[in-house]
Amino acid sequence: MKQALILQSIVLLVGLFTQAAQAYEPLVLGVPEFKPYTYTERGQIKGSAINTVTEAFERAGPEFKLKSFANYSELLKALKRDEIQGFFLASKNLERDRYAEFSKKVAVNNWTWFTLVNRGINTKSTDFPQNAVVGTIAKTNTFRWLTRNGYQVVSAQIGELPGLLMNKRVDAVFAAEAVFEQTCREQSVALSLFKKDIQKGKPFGIYVSKTYLKRNQGFMEALNSAIP
Repeated sequence: MKQALILQSIVLLVGLFTQAAQAYEPLVLGVPEFKPYTYTERGQIKGSAINTVTEAFERAGPEFKLKSFANYSELLKALKRDEIQGFFLASKNLERDRYAEFSKKVAVNNWTWFTLVNRGINTKSTDFPQNAVVGTIAKTNTFRWLTRNGYQVVSAQIGELPGLLMNKRVDAVFAAEAVFEQTCREQSVALSLFKKDIQKGKPFGIYVSKTYLKRNQGFMEALNSAIP
């Protein structure tokens, strides 16, 4: 009799744990073309951030799938339409915070100045913001930061930035360190041509839709606990 009761208790506990693991609704997670962190190659989504984030979601419990988008602007539009319920990797900004909640830090994104070594440009000089023309990736937080701080900005696709800098069409590039350097390697551009100065390290994390979180109480806590 006791053995039967113990067995029933074990079955009940297993059932409860299974229900808890399946309690959250499935999600579609958007990722930008932001190599090396996330990118699409031959129809497959790849990148240095994929394993860390997908493993965290697997530990947190819900089923999910990934969907690629061209840029962060498109990601936010899709999240507003509930076409996706989250996106990664991203740094915080006020507009995103209106619609989604930011996770625990997954990585650090170094916002970095790149200038030509042979031009001797000092990005820390007091007249640099007023006089310099700066290239950056369109529709990103670096673009917003530059415009809000009064810089003359040329927005471009990431693949265009090394050429703009080498051809002196811009005085500096301001971009995610890993992203610009990856692009240079792919284009066989020597990194030794550039001087770099890190402006700030920004936490990189996961945004999850507030609409989704209202329907799935406790999920953000579960996700943050699952991030290493």
